[in-house]
Amino acid sequence: MTSTAQVAQLSRFYVSGTPGTSISITAISKAVAAVVTAANTLAVGDVVIFGTVTNMPEILGLIGIVSAATGSSFTAGNIDSSGFASAGTSGAAVPQTFSKVGNVQDFTPDGGTATVIDVTNMDSAAKEKRQGLQDNGNYSLTFDADDTDVGQLRLLAARAAQSVAVFKQVYPGGLKIRAWQGFVQKVTEPVAGVDKVLRCSATIVVTGPIARG
Repeated sequence: MTSTAQVAQLSRFYVSGTPGTSISITAISKAVAAVVTAANTLAVGDVVIFGTVTNMPEILGLIGIVSAATGSSFTAGNIDSSGFASAGTSGAAVPQTFSKVGNVQDFTPDGGTATVIDVTNMDSAAKEKRQGLQDNGNYSLTFDADDTDVGQLRLLAARAAQSVAVFKQVYPGGLKIRAWQGFVQKVTEPVAGVDKVLRCSATIVVTGPIARG
């Protein structure tokens, strides 16, 4: 079988900044990939966070990754709205703006875990367990220090503000995108040594689900 492995080079890691101007929505379809009707300036790969949408409460707070776009609509390809109660009507979505974190050497998700709930009772023949809520874990990020890099400065600002930001990973060719909310738990000062560059690391804690586009 021919390998489908992808080379990681040219992967990118982004952190959000000030959100863009809210988009007024007039409809959202019930579909495997939700189609949003709106006066649209978004492009493929852009990220939005949905606000309140009439008749579609399930979409509130979800991250949408744009997989197709026209002047009058965009498709949030990662959101399966087919099981939602009904089609959406009026509402809003907030586009996210991003800066690339420069000089990244690697970013590593730890995969998280899920709580194990013990449901054993006196009639159990052996331990019985159920899976609880998933915890999407942490990301570790390594980058060469640059005190003028906007993305690195935004990591520091997010940590200082104790704020939740949106993060985006883009893999080579833009074929795979991940977007999620999180907060910056740690950013180290540059580590120095003989025959080494000044290198920093950061820990980013994921909060909520990871959108996969």
